[in-house]
Amino acid sequence: MATTPLNPNDPLYHLPTAQLSHLRSLFYTQLAQDKIKPLVLPSAFFGTLFLPLLYLSLPHKTRPWLYSARWLVAAAVLYINHHHLLATTSGSNVAVAYAVGLIACHGTVWALTVVVFTRPQWDAARVVKDTKMGGYYEWEFYPEGGGTCWWGRVRWAGDLLLNFRCVGWNYAVGTIPSPPFPVVGRGGEIGGGGRQRQRVEMEKMPVVTGQGYYICETTGEFVRDRVWHVVWSWVVIDVWTTFGRGDPYIVLGPEYVHSSHYKINSLPPGLEGLPRGVVSLGRSFLGITGVAAGLFYFHSIYQLVNYCVLGKGGLDVLGVQGELWQYPSLFGGFGMVRDKGLGGFWGGWWHQTFRRGFSAAGEWAFDVVTTGETVPALRVRDTGGMNGKYDNDKERRARKPTRAKTAVTVLIAFFLSGLMHACGGLTSMSPTTKFWTPILFFVAQGVGVLVQGFVCQYFRGFIDRTFSPRWRRVGNLVIVAVWLQLTGWGLVDDMSRAGIWLFEPVPFSPVRWLVKVLGYGDMLGGNNANVWRLDEEYGLRWWWGRGGRWWESGLRL
Repeated sequence: MATTPLNPNDPLYHLPTAQLSHLRSLFYTQLAQDKIKPLVLPSAFFGTLFLPLLYLSLPHKTRPWLYSARWLVAAAVLYINHHHLLATTSGSNVAVAYAVGLIACHGTVWALTVVVFTRPQWDAARVVKDTKMGGYYEWEFYPEGGGTCWWGRVRWAGDLLLNFRCVGWNYAVGTIPSPPFPVVGRGGEIGGGGRQRQRVEMEKMPVVTGQGYYICETTGEFVRDRVWHVVWSWVVIDVWTTFGRGDPYIVLGPEYVHSSHYKINSLPPGLEGLPRGVVSLGRSFLGITGVAAGLFYFHSIYQLVNYCVLGKGGLDVLGVQGELWQYPSLFGGFGMVRDKGLGGFWGGWWHQTFRRGFSAAGEWAFDVVTTGETVPALRVRDTGGMNGKYDNDKERRARKPTRAKTAVTVLIAFFLSGLMHACGGLTSMSPTTKFWTPILFFVAQGVGVLVQGFVCQYFRGFIDRTFSPRWRRVGNLVIVAVWLQLTGWGLVDDMSRAGIWLFEPVPFSPVRWLVKVLGYGDMLGGNNANVWRLDEEYGLRWWWGRGGRWWESGLRL
C-alpha cells in the first residue's frame, strides 16, 4: 500500500490524517527497500517466549551444566530481540509500531527474569486443582521426577511466562489478591511420584487488598464490572480522539512549531488565548487520561473474552486459569494516591503489569554488586527435601530488604520502565522521537517516590502533630499533581512524537455520529468525520518471509 501526505492547502486538509498518512508512507517506503519488516506472529516472540519456554521445560536443578547454560540463553534472547525486533521491525499501525519496542524491551527483561534473575525450577509454584483427589486446590512446584512428562513442564513454564503479574503463583506481585504462599518442606505435602505439593488456603485469599485491587465473586458481578470499564473507556477514548487531536502538539509533539512540512505556526483558536501553563496542564491531563482509558479498555476486553469464552464462563478450556479469582482488577484504589502520595500512585494505584520483572532485575543487580553472587536467592522458606537447603547468605538475602536495596530496586525498576517506553518511540516510524526523555520521566518518578518517602518518614512526628489527616491527604494529592506536571512532558512529548495518539482503538465513534447528527460534521475535518474508524491497517494479514526466510512467515499485525 502506498500513501501520500495531504497538501496543507487542500480544503479537506486535516493534520492528524496527514501525519498518519506520512508515517505509513515512511513504513511502506522502507518496507519496499527491505530496510524494515512488520511485526509477524509467531516469529516475533521467539526470543521473548519460545526460547525461555524451551529452556525452562528442561529440568536443570540436578544438572549444573544445564543451569550454567542460562547465560547462553540470556545472550541469545538479547541478540534476537535486538536484531530481529528493536533494530529491524516496526508497523504501519502506529500502535503496533510502538508496541514492537515495548515487546522487545519488556520481553527481554521478562525472559531474563525467569532465566537469570530468579530460579523458578527451585521455588516457583502455581495453584492447580486436583480433580481426581477431592477437587481441592494445591500448589504445584516444577513438575519433575516420576510421573511427569515434558508437556506438563511446558504447560507449567508457559503459564509462568504468559503471566506478567503472576496471578495464581507464589511469584505474584504483592498488590493483587493471592492465597497465602506455600512453605516448602513444612507439612501439608500431598501427592507423590517425586512431586511435592501443599494444599492452597483459598479461604484466606482476600477479595480486596489493602491497595484496592479486587476480584469479583460472581460471574454477573464480573461481567457488569468489566463491561462498565469498556463502556466508559470507549467514551473517553472517543471524545479524546475526536477533539483532543485538534492540538498540533498531540499530533506532532512539541516540534510542531518548527514543522515546515506541515506549516503549523500557531495553536488552534480555542487554545491560542490560554496561558501556557493552562495549555501544558491540559496536555498532561490528556496524556494520563488517554493512557489510562486505553489500558482499561483493552484489559477489560481481554479479561471478558478470556473468562466468558475460554474460561469458566464459556468453553472452560483453561482449567484453574479460567476461574474468576484469576482476573483481579488492573488498577488499585485511588485512595492509595491520597494516602501515600507518589509511592501510592506508582506502587498502589497504577497498574502493576510489569512490576515483577522490573523489580526482580533490581534485586538481582543489587545482590550481584553487594555479595558477588549471581545465583539469585530463593523466594520461599525451604527446610530441605527435594529443593535442597538454604545457606546462610541466601537466607539473609531472602529476608526483608534493606533501605539501600529498596532504593536501588526502585530506581532500576523505574529506569527499565523508562527504557521500555523509549524503545517504543525508537521502533515507531517517526524520526523526531527522543530516546532519553521517557527514561528521564520514569527515573524522576523513582526519585520522587524515594524523596517523598524519606521526608515523610524523617519528619513523621512533625507532620502528624502539625497537619490533620485531611490536610496530609491534600498534600499528597498536590505533590503528585505537581510532580507529574513538572516531569510529565518527558513521556507525553515522546508519545506525541511517536504518533501514538493517532491510534484508533474503538471501531465505531458515537461522538462523531452525534456531532454529525447535530449538523457540525464539517468542523471535524478530513476523514475525522467518519464514524467507522478502523481501516485496512487494523487486523491480521498473512505475511510471507522475504529472501527465503520462511521462518518469518506468519500473521502480520
